Amino acid sequence: MHPEELKKTLCTTFCGGISVQPVPTGYAISSAFEDSLGDPISFYLTHADEDNYIIEDDGGYLAHLIAKDITIDQGTRGQLLDAILSSGNAHWDRDTYEIRTDAFSSEDIAHRVIEFLSNMIRVRDLELLTRDVVRSTFREDATRALVGTLGKAANIFEDEPISKEFRDFPADLLIKPRPEFEKRARTGAVYFVNSNDKLNEALLLQMEQRQLDRMDFEVIALVEDPEMRTIKRKNFQRAQNRELAMPIFRDDEQGAMNYIRRRLGYPQNVAA
Repeated sequence: MHPEELKKTLCTTFCGGISVQPVPTGYAISSAFEDSLGDPISFYLTHADEDNYIIEDDGGYLAHLIAKDITIDQGTRGQLLDAILSSGNAHWDRDTYEIRTDAFSSEDIAHRVIEFLSNMIRVRDLELLTRDVVRSTFREDATRALVGTLGKAANIFEDEPISKEFRDFPADLLIKPRPEFEKRARTGAVYFVNSNDKLNEALLLQMEQRQLDRMDFEVIALVEDPEMRTIKRKNFQRAQNRELAMPIFRDDEQGAMNYIRRRLGYPQNVAA
């Protein structure tokens, strides 16, 4: 095929999938690209004033992510979303979930429409993140939840051992009661478990605890996934039969936090 023929074919394909319809505030644009449901990716070119425009979507996609409990305002996903939109001179409204650009002149419409469409396609990758990337948010999400649950009653440290005797067994989070709660609450060593190795770390600390007869603290393995797809059933069985505390985080975050709070002896009204 001659380059000019290929160019004509590509232009016909791309342009043929685009529709532009007038609406009261400007134009509704539907592209040739589809989302995961098979619907065209669409947005609006809206009059900002007499000489300038903005581009915005209807807020439906980010609202869809929120409805699926995909955090978009913090952590790894939030940073990725902001970076994608910033690279395309866009941002999202925290109240309406609409993605929009700042105002630009009519001379830049073609360039900005293509740029915005590229953003819309890339943003949809947030829903398709690999499990390994999503898993990296577990520590952030769990730490934030624990601080929110026990922040008024406990001091929380990252990657710290219980004491020098256990220096070879640093916990992901060390939870120590503040002075006013020391008489009723216990120290907790929390491990964020999304692998067999991490579960074994928690189990090794528990074994060392029992060998040294140091029952003045709790070892807690906070398991990420209720289906435990990254943990071997045999490993989970071994930990369960040895009475390792293993609350499960995803799909019942508050329940897991309440379990840890009760296990460590904190009252209900200590949320930060």
